[in-house]
Amino acid sequence: MRTAKTAVLHYLTQHGSAIRQADGDGSFNLPGYSNWEKPTIGELVSESLLPAGFPDHVASGAGLAVQILRSGTCPSLACKLEALIFTQDVLMPKTGSGDYASMQAQWTLAARGEGGAVLATQPNRILGASFNFPNPPVSEMAALPIGAVVMAVTVEQTQAMDFLKVKDERDPQFQGTLSVKGAVATEQGLRAEGFLWLGQRAFANASCAEDGLVAREHYGGLLVCRGMRWVSAGGIGGGGFSVNSLAGCTMDTMNPVTGACTCPTSYTAVRIADSGVDAGSGRTRGYLCVG
Repeated sequence: MRTAKTAVLHYLTQHGSAIRQADGDGSFNLPGYSNWEKPTIGELVSESLLPAGFPDHVASGAGLAVQILRSGTCPSLACKLEALIFTQDVLMPKTGSGDYASMQAQWTLAARGEGGAVLATQPNRILGASFNFPNPPVSEMAALPIGAVVMAVTVEQTQAMDFLKVKDERDPQFQGTLSVKGAVATEQGLRAEGFLWLGQRAFANASCAEDGLVAREHYGGLLVCRGMRWVSAGGIGGGGFSVNSLAGCTMDTMNPVTGACTCPTSYTAVRIADSGVDAGSGRTRGYLCVG
């Protein structure tokens, strides 16, 4: 029965988030199970939670059954989950009250403290060393007979399910900073309510590894990888500047992108204006930086 208990714990680990939020009107269906509240031994075998050929009864012939229990605020993520794995009949033939005491002692010993039973002295309770449930545990269920034996998955055991696991469907809603050393991949959009900071820098027209990548340009603006080359994403571009033959490069004529009368790396200065010769004010030439 301990193997069946482990299987039920795995069942709750796999489907706990969905079961917690399931409506109690019977509309929730769990693929592979006819009733998520009562997964059968055969269904657990079919879903590979139990080994093939696992019996649906104990050695004495009593059938094994499972009942999922919910408590607290349900449906919600705060819903508490437990489960009972029990025999549908007495473990041994009813041969007298002494037989129940012997059965309980043997069961507790074999179960290493994990087991429990319905005792003749307290037929309205399902008692174990670490659990105490009413009998029946849910109103829709028939009471377990005196002499039935039980194992339980308790709240203490399912609390570990609150930790995130692989393929978890819950929103963790982290309240602090999240640091990730590797790449972050999403199959949906990426939304940020604050600023988005890019640390990677690149030069326009330089080669890039994968189309669609975005980087910061060394002199400002954004670059996008298209055709395996970094191109402007429509930012400030390469800028422009002008130089006077007498005054040279001044604060008013320098390129705002580079802070000098130069073009950014990989941009070419193309002359677009020429004032002509003027002995008084000198000759001024204007340039546009083209990437």
